[in-house]
Amino acid sequence: MTTVNVSSVTNTVTVTENGSSTVVTVPVTSTVTAITQGPQGPSGAAAFVYQQIAPATTWTINHNLGYKPSVELLDSGSQEIDGDVAHPSDNQTVVTLNPASAGLARLI
Repeated sequence: MTTVNVSSVTNTVTVTENGSSTVVTVPVTSTVTAITQGPQGPSGAAAFVYQQIAPATTWTINHNLGYKPSVELLDSGSQEIDGDVAHPSDNQTVVTLNPASAGLARLI
């Protein structure tokens, strides 16, 4: 949460949402609380697709993205599958599956 001290404003603010406007009276000096989001994620649309041709219980993915990505797992029939995902480093992801499977991992 961020606090902003407003030292000079006009006495009214018009807020428009969904085509409806509301006029709000604002004192000359007031404190406004603004809600801010957390830090921005990695810039750009960096992504990595890993393909596991032969069925395996462990997929070691060296992606070099420089961060711990979200991982979507699909079997060779394009069906979503569950696995345990670990990130030993910002550039490597290890997926453990039971049973062994072939398919692909999308890292975003």
